[in-house]
Amino acid sequence: MSENMEHLDFSALAELKEVMEEEFDILLETFLHDSAERIIQIQGAASARDAESLSRAAHSFKGSCTNIGVPVLAQLCMDAEVKGKKGDLEGIDELVTEIEREFSRVAELLKEQLS
Repeated sequence: MSENMEHLDFSALAELKEVMEEEFDILLETFLHDSAERIIQIQGAASARDAESLSRAAHSFKGSCTNIGVPVLAQLCMDAEVKGKKGDLEGIDELVTEIEREFSRVAELLKEQLS
């Protein structure tokens, strides 16, 4: 089993590719572009110690990650969302760093999926 398996849900991606057909590349490119913006929102909320904004940004990003088939990133976003909802921002900087790292991994793997 490849190390990449945990980062990408290939069956979800295959299903998306089948449904989206020639629009699949546009979907991935849009996800990659939007994700960069969402990470900036998460970073900003974490830096400002704005738990509510963090929760909202992480929740939104989690949904996109789930839809595109990147389960590890979705779980990290869920962890950030829960921290934001609880107002418990202890360790949030480390979690944001993990989100950034996982997004970098996922972005490279998704770019390989482009036609």
